[in-house]
Amino acid sequence: MKRLLSVLALVPVLFNVSCTKDDSNMAALVEKAYVYTLPLMMMDATDVKMTNTVEPTNMQAPSNRLIHASNLATHESKDVVTPNVDTYYSQIYMDLSQDALVVELPATERYCMAQILDAWTNCLSCVHATDFQNDFGLICITGPSFAGDVPSEMIHVKCPTSLAWMIIRTLSNGISENDPQIAAIQSKMKTYTLTGYLDGQKTCDNKGTFNPENNYVPVRKVLAMTPEEYFRKANELMVANPPAEADKEILAELKKINVGPGLEFNIAVLPENVREGWTGMVSDIINICLKKSASFIKFNGHWSYYSKPIAEFGTEYYYRSLIAVAGLGANPVSQAIYPKTEVDVDSLRLNGQNCYVLHFDAGQLPETEEHGFWSITLYDESNFLVENPIGRYCVNDRDELVFNEDGSLDIFIQHEPYEDCMANWLPAPAEDFHLHLRVYKPTERVLSNAWPMPQVKRR
Repeated sequence: MKRLLSVLALVPVLFNVSCTKDDSNMAALVEKAYVYTLPLMMMDATDVKMTNTVEPTNMQAPSNRLIHASNLATHESKDVVTPNVDTYYSQIYMDLSQDALVVELPATERYCMAQILDAWTNCLSCVHATDFQNDFGLICITGPSFAGDVPSEMIHVKCPTSLAWMIIRTLSNGISENDPQIAAIQSKMKTYTLTGYLDGQKTCDNKGTFNPENNYVPVRKVLAMTPEEYFRKANELMVANPPAEADKEILAELKKINVGPGLEFNIAVLPENVREGWTGMVSDIINICLKKSASFIKFNGHWSYYSKPIAEFGTEYYYRSLIAVAGLGANPVSQAIYPKTEVDVDSLRLNGQNCYVLHFDAGQLPETEEHGFWSITLYDESNFLVENPIGRYCVNDRDELVFNEDGSLDIFIQHEPYEDCMANWLPAPAEDFHLHLRVYKPTERVLSNAWPMPQVKRR
């Protein structure tokens, strides 16, 4: 999961508010309304922030234009937590209200995948550039008001919302900055409105605007909203980004407090105790959603990870909300899984005062389909990469690792350099840390949880 945000420290402290039975019922309804709309609100706030620029940079771009990251994350990267150091990111925040968008991607032999999400954070499609039969592929994303025809040579992705997001992940082969091969691939990516493409392939060159008030951290912006600000904005967004047909039942409930497409929310509908409890609910939203999503967490040895229906949520609103706050833009498990461990095989906390070995038996490396890959990345307690003398943040299948005579593999995780096998040393801080095992394009054996994940043991 690209980009986990640490939010619990960013919002106010939970209030203890006593409520009557009626107030409790109303509080439960407000919670349900908040959870239902939170992914939409997060997507909108992120879109506003990321398009808040006149011309494209490597961090922002106007709607329908490409943002290209020119380097991988390092220990100095503090914009997002648990950053990925496997892929370079390109992104497009799409406005499909006026026209369809055409994205041109070059064919490539390395992993390059375009994920398209709607405004409710549902993954609509994952297109792999390794599958293209020609020198490039064309993806046409149409919005809810589109009524024309899409050329047959294009991959047609129907988006039910006017706001959409494309995340393009291109695999790094180990160069952390200004990789010329990545730059060459990125330079061939283009965007067009469908009208512009049919009218002589005129690429998008629209300028944006800059408003200093929109240079915020999206999760902070959303979690700091009052009930009036929040639900009035959510009602407005639901007009251009209509709820799914499957949401009829919950929308009927939420209408009782005037939450729904185009409705007029009035704070007076909420009892005083419920209004006073708003801050507490918001501050505890991750725990609230986590408790109701526990069944979706899979365990394998001392590792755990989010499983189906991540990114394909259906009516699992609490799960969808959890991922929107904790890992906006997550892949479905068919594309990637992200197991995490904070403990060793004996359930003891991982800490750099100890020395560890992470062991793969012979023939038991992470299993991937063609063009898939895997990595093990280490993070500190703040979910950031750890500064170290060799600038190494992960071990992956592109590294020149040293295997044991029997074909097994040992990764040595410790604070001090492991002089006996520096090629297999993953530097750790002197304090607590945790590991993420990323497996992209996992095999069915991995997806069924039949593949045994490696054990981390103290040496």
